Amino acid sequence: MKQVTLDIRWPELFGEKPSDMDAKTRRERWEEWKQLGLRESPENVEEWSTPEGPCQNCRHRDGDWCTAIALPCTVNPILTFQFGMFGLACGGVRSESI
Repeated sequence: MKQVTLDIRWPELFGEKPSDMDAKTRRERWEEWKQLGLRESPENVEEWSTPEGPCQNCRHRDGDWCTAIALPCTVNPILTFQFGMFGLACGGVRSESI
C-alpha cells in the first residue's frame, strides 16, 4: 500500500476496488490525507470534505464520510478516480434521507 501523501492519486489512497482495503483502513487514510492537507492547503481539504446535495441529510453520512460506500461523500469511484472531479460517493443512488 502506497504511503499517504498530498499528491497521492485517489485510487492509491482508497484502493482501485473495494476489496483492496477495508472500510476502516480507507477512513484512516482519508483522515491522514486531511491532516497532511490542513498544514499545506486547508482550503483544498475543506472543499473535498464538505458534502453537498443529497449527502446533507443522508442517513449514511458520518461527517464527510459515506458509510454506505466507505468513501468520502465527495469522492465518486468513477468521476473522482478517473477524472479528479467531485462527485457523490454513491452517485446519489444510495442516498436516504433521515
